[in-house]
Parts: sequence; structure tokens; C-alpha cells
Amino acid sequence: MDSNSLHKRSFFITVILVITFSVLSIRIVYIQIVGHERFSKIAKAERMARTVLPASRGQIYDRNGESLVQNQHVRDVIADRYHLEDIHVCRRAVAASEGVSVREISQRYNSKEVRERFIVLAEDLLNQTLGVERGVLQDIVNNNDGRDRVVIYRSLDFIHAEKVKELMREQKIGGFRFEDSMRRYYPKTGRLVQVLGYTDAENVGREGVERTLNRQLAGRPGYRLVERTRRSSEILSEHSKEVKPINGSNVELTIDMGLQNIVEQELEVAVREYSPEKIMAVFMDPETGEILSMASRPQFNQFTREGVRKIHPVADRYEPGSTFKIVSLAAAFDRGLITPDSNFFCHNGRYREPGVTLRDHRAYGYLSAEEILAKSSNIGVYMLAKKIGRHTFHSYIKDFGFTKRTGIELTAESAGTVTRPDSKGWSKTSLSRIAMGYEVDVTALQMLNALCVIANGGTLYQPQIVQRITSQDGLIMYRFESKKIRRVIHEGAANKVRDALMAVVSEGGTGTKAQVDGFYVAGKTGTAYKPKDPRNQGYHIGRYVVSFMGFLPAESPRLAGIIVVDDPRNEGSRYGGTVAAPIFSKIAAAAMPYMGIDPRKATRSLGPYTGQVLQGNLID
Repeated sequence: MDSNSLHKRSFFITVILVITFSVLSIRIVYIQIVGHERFSKIAKAERMARTVLPASRGQIYDRNGESLVQNQHVRDVIADRYHLEDIHVCRRAVAASEGVSVREISQRYNSKEVRERFIVLAEDLLNQTLGVERGVLQDIVNNNDGRDRVVIYRSLDFIHAEKVKELMREQKIGGFRFEDSMRRYYPKTGRLVQVLGYTDAENVGREGVERTLNRQLAGRPGYRLVERTRRSSEILSEHSKEVKPINGSNVELTIDMGLQNIVEQELEVAVREYSPEKIMAVFMDPETGEILSMASRPQFNQFTREGVRKIHPVADRYEPGSTFKIVSLAAAFDRGLITPDSNFFCHNGRYREPGVTLRDHRAYGYLSAEEILAKSSNIGVYMLAKKIGRHTFHSYIKDFGFTKRTGIELTAESAGTVTRPDSKGWSKTSLSRIAMGYEVDVTALQMLNALCVIANGGTLYQPQIVQRITSQDGLIMYRFESKKIRRVIHEGAANKVRDALMAVVSEGGTGTKAQVDGFYVAGKTGTAYKPKDPRNQGYHIGRYVVSFMGFLPAESPRLAGIIVVDDPRNEGSRYGGTVAAPIFSKIAAAAMPYMGIDPRKATRSLGPYTGQVLQGNLID
């Protein structure tokens, strides 16, 4: 090769080297100056680990301070994707499993094989100790979803967590962290379960009070930011940071667990005796709207999440039957259209007019307004509704709180439905049907709240189940005061309806089995045919929704309640007065001494009926 060619080749090589090093220099300058902040963040992110510091979820208490929930300190198992893929972490574990040095593992397997063997080892340990399915870690490594940490097991108790950590240390399996967490525990097994609701795996409220007040109960989690070495050891640095969690607020319910236990026990007895499709009960203070007890069956298990989660008394609609007759009587008294002694001819149990045919369960001649309710006459209540008029009647229905949610702090509340007099659904039979509790859907809570209008002298209150919210150091953050919605009827009209309701429970009425020794009781029975599903398919023959609602002491009400039994399957009569009324009586009889209400020996009999009585075939 001549000298000239050698110089040319050297020149080109020199130019190439100069260009290459110039590009590298420019890149270095870019990284050090222009991209310094971005690349520093990337490097920092790989070194820094963020640990969530869980907030303590607020407690839930009953009105007497009895704890209804507890928080258990547990640990979550976290898979760190960055360390699962770290070849040094993987080699140590594989070397320990095969009883050789890390260097020998490096010579025996390539990087891909080492990582695959490590994943198998880690998944075997998690499967044997925690029951985690195999393939989970492989999915974490393979999925490029941007998550550096994945929770693979939640709410592990401390003892079990320490055993798993020790096994990982022995087998030199890295890539996992154990972070402190909280798990909700409900000590009152089978009590108030649907009202309380539950929290999910991430401690977020999903039903009941846990859901509606989740924001107040949850608090705000904190975090700890630390720098870690390649072997996951923590080191102190200027970048370390800790933000303490803000614990959730406590919630005090209006529920009285003493009364709740009484109600729940009687419902359990009723379920065994009647095997209903469902049964529900609500008791409240008629003077304030405070819910003192709410229970239903079937319910669900707060630990396994099996069963029916919805709150039947606020979510389920039903046709109330004769309990709805209080609206007609109250409207007629409020408008001054009748007096308690006003007589109505009930056509001896059978009535017909164009488009309307009605029958009573007994053949009644003349009945007073009070007796119409006491005897639960369908014909008599229709005569009242006709005097009121369909538009006025519908206005009173709305004023009593029907067709609208009550606004209680619970999930999935239904508004119910009533056919409007100006709608296409209104027919010639609508007024008669609605007056006796058909062609109308209500919830048990709506029906009881309407009864409380009578009990308290004519005012509709908003039902409430939350009494107050406090911080964890006892500071009252919010107090729920009794909320008057509207005056529905004047006090004199309410007192007249109350007297009629007392006649229902007295001798000669349909609700005598609701009597409580030593107390005046006011109440109303209800028995309605059970509708088919879908609702436009008519009614089942021989299947009923039976109910009783009442309050006591009638002269100064302290407790109002409703019992609804959907499709009782007992032998014998299945009416509101024979199935639901006795349940109410047992609960009320136990509740009075518990609430410290002294008995007042009293009896009241409805005057003997002197007219002809013929056995009929219709329900009350």
C-alpha cells in the first residue's frame, strides 16, 4: 500500500472517530444539561419506594356508644416488579434452591433461564403459604402496564405475615414487601348487617352506612417515600419523606342495639315459624324521625359476602293493603268532611257501580268512620275516598311522603309509585284500588313514616339513621337534627285517626293480637294479595304480603313500628292480624321495659256490632 493511500485511509478513520466522539459528547452534554432533570427523575424513581400509610377507618357506634365495627391491623403482600426482574435478586434465590454459589448459577444458566426459575420458586412459595394461584407473578412481569407494585394478597394477619417473610428470607426470595393495612371487622354477627353494609378488599364502603358515609369514615392515607438499595434495603437520604395519614371520622347512629337485638330475635323466630320469602321490621321515634331499629331477612354474611345485601325496608316495594287506609281517613278528617261518628252504608259486604266491584271480608251494614278502619272495610274506605275526590286524595298521598324517597342515609332507597289521577294509567277502578292499598307501591319505611304523622299529631319528619359525626378525638363535626318536612294534617284530625287506630287493636278490631299488657296500642293490619312477577301478570291465589304497623303508648307515643311478612307459609290463617300483629306485640312488650316506659293498666273495647255479620271470602 503506497503512502498516499495510507494517508487517505487514516484521514477518513480520523474523521469518523471525530464525528463519533462529537456525537457522544453532544449526547453527554444533552444528558448532563438539557435532560438532567428528566433523567434524574427516572433514576430517582428506580431508587425510591413509596409506601402507603393507611388511615384508620372511623368507628361506627349505636346511640348509646356501643361499638358496631372494629379495625384490625393487617398486612398486604406487595410484588415489586423492578426487583422481580433484577437478575441479582433472581440468582440469589435460584442459588439457594440448588445449594450452589451465585457464580455457579451465572455459569449454569443464562439470564432468561434464571428469571424463569426464580418466578417458579416464588410462585410455589406463595401458593403453598397463601394459596395464590400460579401464573400471577409471570403476568406481572409480562404485562407492560406501567405498574411497579402490585398487591397480590390483602389483609394477611401479622402472625401469618411473619411466617411468610421468614420463609422468604430462608429461601432468599426477594422482590416482595409487606405493608401495614386495615381490615374491617364486624363483631355483632348477624346483627344490623344490611344497615351497616361492608367494605371491600381495599377498605372502601360498598353498601349501607359504610358506603353512604364512606368519605367521612375513610379518612386520608399518608405515605412514606424512602430510597432503597438494589437489595431492597432502606437508606436515609435527602429525598426521604413521610406524610402522616388523617384518620377517618366516627359515626354515631340513631340505632339502639338493645332494641335491635329484640327485633332481630323475634324475626328469627318468625322465620322459623312462617318460612316467608322475606320479612322486615322498622321501629322509630315518631316525635323525631330517628330510626331505632331496622332489620330484615334474608340477609347476608359480612365476611363471605354471601346472601342478600340490599336493605329490604328501604329498597323493596310492596302493595301495602289495608295499612294504607289511614290516608283516606286522615284526609277526610283533615278536610272536615266527616266526624268519627259519621255513618256509611257498606252494602252488606258487596258493592257495585259502573266499572267498580268491591267486597268486604265480612258483610257490614252501617259503619262509623272509626269502625271502617277498625273493621278494615274496603267498601267503607272507598266511600271516604269518593268524598275526598281523586285529585285531593292524591295530594294527601304525596303529603304523607309517598312517591318520593325519604332521604335516609342508606343505599338503594326506592321512591315507590302511585298512579296519578291525570295519567293514562288511571282507570275507573283506580280510586277504589288505591284507597284500600292496591295499585300503589310503597316501602316499609315510607309506610311507617306515614303512621308517625298520626302518632306525633300531624307532622311529617325525615327519617334519620345517623345521629352525629365526630373526629377521632371526640370533636363533633356534624350533628343531625330532627328535620320537619311539612305539616300534613292538623292535630285534631291526627287525634281522631289515632282513636280509630286504637279501635283496630281493641276488642272487635282486626288487630287484637297486637295488644300489649298495660299499654294502649294504636295500629293497623294489612293483608294484600302477592303480585306475580312481572307485576302486570295479576296476583297469586293464596299468597299474601301481610303487615301490621302501630305505636305505643297510644296516648303519648314513644315507639312506632312496622312488621311486613312477604308470603308466610304457615298452616292456618295468614292475615296481618294473625301473623304480623303478634310479632309486633312481642317486640313491643319487650321494648317497653327496656326503654324504661312504665305500663298503665288500660283496656278499651270497641262497642259490640249489632248488625248482621255474614262470613265473606275477601281479605282485610
